[in-house]
Parts: sequence; structure tokens; C-alpha cells
Amino acid sequence: MSSEPNKDPTTSKTAFRSASRKDVIRILERITDAFLSLDPELRIIYANFEAERLLDVIRENLVGKRIAEILPQFSDTLLFPTIIDCKRSGLPKDLELLDPTDGTWYEVRIFPSIEDLAVYFRDVTSRKLGEVKLRESEERLSELVRTSLEPILSLNAAMEIVLMNPAAEELFSYRSWEVMNRHIEFLLPDRHKKWGSRVLEKLAQIPEKGIFGPFRGRRKDGSEPLLEAAISRMKTSSGEGFTIIVRNITERIRTGRKLRNTVEELRQVDRERNHLLHNLEAQVRARSKELSRFYTSMKEELNLAKRVQNSLLPPIDASIPGASTFVTYLPVMDVGGDWYDVFEVRPGVLRILLADATGHGVQAALVTMTIKGVYEPIKYVANSPMELLAGINFDYCRNFKSLQMYFSCFILDIDTQKKEFKFASAGHPALFWKSKDKIELLERTGSLVGLNTAMVFTEEDRKYRPGDSILMITDGIFEEFDSHQNPFGEERIELIYQTSGLKGKSLHDRLIKDMKAHLGNKDPQDDITLISINLS
Repeated sequence: MSSEPNKDPTTSKTAFRSASRKDVIRILERITDAFLSLDPELRIIYANFEAERLLDVIRENLVGKRIAEILPQFSDTLLFPTIIDCKRSGLPKDLELLDPTDGTWYEVRIFPSIEDLAVYFRDVTSRKLGEVKLRESEERLSELVRTSLEPILSLNAAMEIVLMNPAAEELFSYRSWEVMNRHIEFLLPDRHKKWGSRVLEKLAQIPEKGIFGPFRGRRKDGSEPLLEAAISRMKTSSGEGFTIIVRNITERIRTGRKLRNTVEELRQVDRERNHLLHNLEAQVRARSKELSRFYTSMKEELNLAKRVQNSLLPPIDASIPGASTFVTYLPVMDVGGDWYDVFEVRPGVLRILLADATGHGVQAALVTMTIKGVYEPIKYVANSPMELLAGINFDYCRNFKSLQMYFSCFILDIDTQKKEFKFASAGHPALFWKSKDKIELLERTGSLVGLNTAMVFTEEDRKYRPGDSILMITDGIFEEFDSHQNPFGEERIELIYQTSGLKGKSLHDRLIKDMKAHLGNKDPQDDITLISINLS
């Protein structure tokens, strides 16, 4: 038998290493990272294609040179000390470096071995720039949240509070450091904690902003305001989280309940009246006494409604330094469809709202109560007439769209310190601004409130001089017709205002007197409201 010749073990190992090295080089040539292999003296013994492209030097000119000669721009960085430390410790290292010559960021990974050091370079400039932009975006968002008038909470993925803006501090009576890193359940009553946080987590999964409410919150003093919240999922540099915008709806709910009770009472009165009127002809004699009692009761109800409506109106004369007002309000019935408000929204800024619901009487009066219901929660929050008008329209459409009742509205902000005023008008008749015996009409800047939530309102501003005055009216005065169907007219009001030299109550008395003379024996057919503003 022939035997197989013995193989030299040294020859076999050399061949294996040669084959393995070729495989490694083939892999290194395919990777997208730049790769350098260094000997113990930190000389380059191999560079792959990406390293050749990155350094813009052919490989034959790289081999044998020290890495410090090839990359002198990194002499003042941690690159070379880190390579030496890896060589000494035998431990791998990662670091990020900025090339000062062209602003490129590199991720560098160093792997030491007994024979050499492997150094990988990867261009991470896009990622670094993205991180910078993300941080800048988060800083801008944080500033917007901090200055927002809406209470806002930011939560991490574990539903723990990581940010609480000043408006939220005021709502919950906690300072931000007192709630930091606490679970959102901390701001809920004990009986609501478990299900409340579960609902918030489910809402956060909805792509659109989730609305949650009404629900009870918990203040530091133990009181429990009624709230609603909009929650949305956010992505930040530190991971996913949630943003919650909270609104205190306690007053709105309370006003809504009172309104529903009042509306139901008035509807009940109206139903009873209609029932009696339907059967009146057949039962007039038998029920004459009962009918008399009914009308007495109805009158009492209307008087109550009148007292309720009047209690919602501010005093007829209000003033701040630099501006004074006088109001004349003449409903055609016990209750009416005109409504106004006068208050100091900020130091030195007088805000005046005048609204006119379509129609008059009980139906229009109910609309004025809905107006107040949506107006009160946001009257101090809105920074401008346009913002307030948009907020009123949105909440009114959302809550009372089914009523199919609309109203005009004029909102005026007078800044007595800057001597300027801003206004926004939703389908309201023009107002009169008198300056040095000249009249300018302040025209509408949008359509009626209540048509749809997408309505857009604009705002205008004017500078005024001390001694100027403004006359606000509803259409009830100039749309009064005499027996020949001739209107009293806006032109007549403008002429009296411009030439009479009268102000405040004296001006109102003159306008009402001339209107009644125009009507003759007829009574007014619509609610009338006049507001005079004298500026000093």
C-alpha cells in the first residue's frame, strides 16, 4: 500500500493565514467606514478604499507613514492620546471628532490587538447637525410652552412630569419643582388615579390630538377643579414623551348648568303658554282666572329672567384713567338680545364687547346667556380682540351649533398708555370714531359668529388723541322705521354725533329723543344699545 506523504505543518499554517488575510481585506474593502491598520509605532500598514477616498491620498503613499503625519488637523484633539491609551491599556475606545478644516464630524472606533491597532472613521456630520437642530427646536418649543397662557405639562414615556409651565403652576397651585418626576396621577384625586392615567395613555396612542374630559384635577389645597385636556405624543432628543394642554372648565360647566336650568324653565313656561293659547278659545270663560294666574306667573318668570340678564351686565358707567364709558340699554321686551361687557383686561387697557343676537325677546336673551357662557372662561386669556373673537366663535360653534342662532359682535381694546385702540368686528354695524370733529367709521372685519368654526377674523388698530371719542351702537336704533317705512338711518346718527358737541348720557338722550320723534306714535321694534367712550 502506498501512504500519503506527510505535509509540513508550518507550510499549512502559512497558507491558512494568507487565505484568512485575503478574506479580511476583501471584507474591509467593502465596508463603508474608512479603515486604517497601525503597527505598534502608529505607522499605517494598511488602508482600505474608503480611507483612500477620505484622505484623498493613494494607498501606496499612506503605507509606512505615521498617522499623525497624515491627520495633522487632529493634533489638538483627543484622537492621538486616545490611540496611545488604547495601545497601552489594550481596551477599545469610541470618540467623536470635529475636523476643524472643513467642519466634518467623525465617529472614531479604535480596536487594539497584540500585533496592530484597527481604526475606523465614519462621517456622522448629518446626524450631528440633526441633533443640533433638534436641540434648538426643543429649546424654542420649551420657551413657547413656558410663555403660553394655557396650562401645559410635559411628560416622559413613563408618564412622569418633566415640565410644568407657569400657567399650570397657577392652575394646580404647585411650583414646578414640587411635581418634577412625579407620575401624572399626582395631579388627580385618589379615586381617579388608576383609570385617569390609563385613559391618558390610550388617548396618547391616537394620531390626532386626543381630548379628555371633563374630569377632576387636584390642587395643592385639595380642591378639585373640573378640567379638560388635549394630549399628544411627542418625540424629543431624550426619547418619546407626551404634551398635555389643560383647560379649567369649572366656570363654563357651572354656567352651562345654570343656563340649561334657566332654558328649561323658560321652555316650560313657553310650552305651558302655547298649550293654554291653543285651547283658549274653547275655554276662555272657564279658565279666565287660571289664565290670569298663568300670566302673572309668566310675568314673574320674565322679571326673573330680566333680573338674571341684568345681573350679567356690568355697570352703565365704567372708567379707568384715560377712558370713561356710558351705556344706554333699552330692550324692546323685559329681556333682550343685546349684551355687552366693559372691563380692564390688563393695566391701562380697557376691553369693551358689544354683541347683538338675531331677533329679540326670550329667544335672543337665551343666546346672550350662551354668549356669556363661552366668553367668560377666555375673556382674560385672549391677548387681542381678534383672538378673543376667534375663541368665542370656536366654542360657540362647538357647543351651540344646533341652535342655529347667530349674532354680531364688536370687540374693542383701548390702550390708554400707548394711546391706541384695536378692534375686531364679526358682522357688526360700523362704529363711529370722532377725532377733531371728523368721523371715521370702524367697519366689520369678519362675518357673524356661529356660522362655522373655520371663520377667519382680522383685526385693525388706530392711534388716537386725547379728546377723541367713540360711539358703539347696535342696529336697533338706525333700523327703526316710521309709518312710511323710512329708517332713522346711520347717516342721521353720524350727523348728530358730529355736530351736536354732546357726549355720554347727553348724546344718548338726544339720539333716543330724535328716534322717538321719527317713529311718531309707533313703538321701537328692536333692542337698542348705545355705548359712548370718552378718551383723555
